[in-house]
Amino acid sequence: MMLRSLLLALPLLASPALALAEVNVTLDHGAVWQTDKLGGQTEAFLEIHNKGSAPDVLTAADCSIAASTVLVGGDGKVLDSLTILPGQTLTLSASGPHLLLQDLHYTVDRGSILPCAFSFQQAGDLLGYLNAAPRPAKP
Repeated sequence: MMLRSLLLALPLLASPALALAEVNVTLDHGAVWQTDKLGGQTEAFLEIHNKGSAPDVLTAADCSIAASTVLVGGDGKVLDSLTILPGQTLTLSASGPHLLLQDLHYTVDRGSILPCAFSFQQAGDLLGYLNAAPRPAKP
């Protein structure tokens, strides 16, 4: 009887481990535009790789240098989340979805490296780094 109970419970015990094995999200070092004043805002970019066999969803980001970190689309509208499909690389870029860091506590100076936390539904919280870069001149 005990063996039968154990065999029935085995799939329940194995399922979480199998689900975790499918999650493999990594972040490349990104970039953030330099700033020269406190309280302003700036944009940040990076690549997210889903090397796993299951989709994952970026649900939030938090860069401690800013009062708020917002995920926005290329049109500047706030996004609630972004899905990264298996085998996909999602690039947060100036012309597409990216991070908007608002109400900066400090300036983003040349040589700065900013840590940011990224929250995913499956992978959990991951730490990413953004390297300060000069803002390109507007054409």
